[in-house]
Amino acid sequence: MTIDGVLKRPDSDAVIPAGLLLYQGLAETHVVHLADDPHTFNASKAAAQQWLKRNGFTKHIRVIKPQPSDRYGLLGGVQQLRPDLHVDLVVVADPAQASDLLAAGYTTVLFTHPRYSRPQWKPDYRGEPRAWDDLVAEIETQDQHYAQDTRRTAGPL
Repeated sequence: MTIDGVLKRPDSDAVIPAGLLLYQGLAETHVVHLADDPHTFNASKAAAQQWLKRNGFTKHIRVIKPQPSDRYGLLGGVQQLRPDLHVDLVVVADPAQASDLLAAGYTTVLFTHPRYSRPQWKPDYRGEPRAWDDLVAEIETQDQHYAQDTRRTAGPL
């Protein structure tokens, strides 16, 4: 399970409530390993472990620290676990990591929430923030689609 984007907001030190619940649920029945983003906590494993302890994440076995220069850092970290250790599930917030893990044969959960995602994780990311006018236009377009949706007035649900 990755820390950044699943347990911790990428833009602050705040805990993601749904990630905390997922962590607690999995830790009851599974051995949990956490994967830290190599850039988080200034690349200090001790700082990551201190944040985890301070926020009640104490049931995991270890923290995996992928290499920052390697796109496949998380996949490599998972593959470096003990060979006799069966990985049942990998929980990530980055769609590119989920794709890499799926291609390597790992069962993967993509944890997505618009408030807790980095912009580059979103499918419409263009490398720069979207202009306010673009956002307003998108909301208006979505409102129009919703108003014209025949399923809303087709009878009882």
